Amino acid sequence: MPRFDPRGRVNRALLVGVSTYDFTEPPHGVPGDLPAVEHNLDRLRDTLARGGVLGEDEITVARSPSLDAFERALRSAAEEAEGLLLLYFAGHGAIPSAGDELFLQMRNASVIAGGRAVFPGAEMFTTVLTWLASSPAERIVVILDCCFAGNAAWIWEHSRDKRRVLLLMSVQANHRTDAGDGGTPTPFTGELLHELDVPGELGFREVSDALRRRMAEARHETLRGRSGRRRAAPTTTRTCCCRRARTTPPARPAPHGRPGRRTAGAAGRPPRAAPARRTGPSGIPGARPRPAGRPAPPTRRRRAPRTARHRRPSRAPATRPGRCGPCAAWPRGPGSGAPPCSPSPPPASACTA
Repeated sequence: MPRFDPRGRVNRALLVGVSTYDFTEPPHGVPGDLPAVEHNLDRLRDTLARGGVLGEDEITVARSPSLDAFERALRSAAEEAEGLLLLYFAGHGAIPSAGDELFLQMRNASVIAGGRAVFPGAEMFTTVLTWLASSPAERIVVILDCCFAGNAAWIWEHSRDKRRVLLLMSVQANHRTDAGDGGTPTPFTGELLHELDVPGELGFREVSDALRRRMAEARHETLRGRSGRRRAAPTTTRTCCCRRARTTPPARPAPHGRPGRRTAGAAGRPPRAAPARRTGPSGIPGARPRPAGRPAPPTRRRRAPRTARHRRPSRAPATRPGRCGPCAAWPRGPGSGAPPCSPSPPPASACTA
């Protein structure tokens, strides 16, 4: 498959970074401002302009836009792009407590907590993906550097335009990412800038693989949790991708000796002897002595087992007309008249980007 080359076409890049918010105080404010995002926009704009694919007039930078301003900029970029359409977002991301939808919080965003939290001033990623899919652009790239960015993979998986839309996320689903120290770009965007500055041509797969490797080598930790105000313990996963790393359970120690029997320990203690079984007057183990004067219960006559000659012939399982029964109920062999077995297809496995 030839590599897509957008040079010479009408390309658009929309870089959205929300570093300041209007509402940061409880109970309805976002967790706080993100000063490192301001460095993300400056560095990323310069790097893309030096790449030779996007011109300076094709890159739009939206600094802490409101929800209305973001929608206007997104609509304009989607309508004008014909070759490459790039959307970059850095800011706060939020997910409701009873769903997997990802909300991108703009400058005027707020939080209304409850059984099903809502986020005024935030854009649903489903809406963003719908706007992008309406673009005539041949290739669409979305880069998310926000908390819970991995939740966008579930929405992307259920879209009809997966082959045209490429998704790069800073963190796994239901995880919070590192916002940085404020004096430099965020860790994810900083590693992304390093890969984009490498001389030569790189495809999306090469950039994503190299970025995942660099994030793992730098041991960037992600935090699992829903609330941005609650401090969560670091997880063992340090890779920044939408797939969660599998952890191998610790191996159980091998038992000493046979199961259910104690063996001699390190000090040479002999195994415990099995307790003696009690027997009654009749010699039967566990039998109790019968009180004096009580008659013995009548003995039940045991029925002799049936032989093959006395057994009833087995009946074939009844099946409804037009439906075949289990495959094992049909005789096998040539000339048996058995219909072909049609097993049900295996369940489709979903793969994330």
